[in-house]
Amino acid sequence: MHQHENRADPGWYPTPSGEQRYWDGNQWLALPPPEVSQVVPASGSRRLWVWGAVVTLLIVGIIVGTGSFVIADRNRGRAAAEASVQAAEEASIRAAEEAAEEAASIEAAEEAAQREQDREDREERNSRRETVTEIEESISEMAEGHIAQGILDGQVISTSCSPVAGGSLEDLTEQTTVFDCFVATEDNGDGTMYGYHYHSTMNWNSGDYTYGFGAP
Repeated sequence: MHQHENRADPGWYPTPSGEQRYWDGNQWLALPPPEVSQVVPASGSRRLWVWGAVVTLLIVGIIVGTGSFVIADRNRGRAAAEASVQAAEEASIRAAEEAAEEAASIEAAEEAAQREQDREDREERNSRRETVTEIEESISEMAEGHIAQGILDGQVISTSCSPVAGGSLEDLTEQTTVFDCFVATEDNGDGTMYGYHYHSTMNWNSGDYTYGFGAP
């Protein structure tokens, strides 16, 4: 009849004195005891694994958190850049609008000034035509006096004055105008008139004029 023996697995085992002895499965071997750091209880290994896992999770969390921070920072940078571009575009649009408004204002002012100048020019031309009428009336009175004195024959039918030497009432830059004035005293019956020539010189700056008998 065989007897079954229960044998322990090979390994280091503690002695009652607290030391460590090695069992090879059949007998105790006289091996020097291992260093304390080499003998790690199973519970210690488990704690080390747990701490390792915790440290790993912390490292992973730091990496993830850092990555999230970098992504968030990049997003903020991109948003800031887009906002800067948009602000620049809006500023450019405002500057263009202001320039257009200023140009329109200048154009409106120039048009208003031109309208005012045109009005003043029309008034000046009308004033000059009225002055010519006044000159004609003055020469007519002189001619009637000459007729009354017997210097001239007939009677004053009409008097007309026209600028000479290329003068024009429309040219407002002309400050002095010489007029040839014709006093009609007789109708020839063929569409022509007989009469006498007078002359007049008008100074538009001073508003004074002179006139007399004879051609200019």
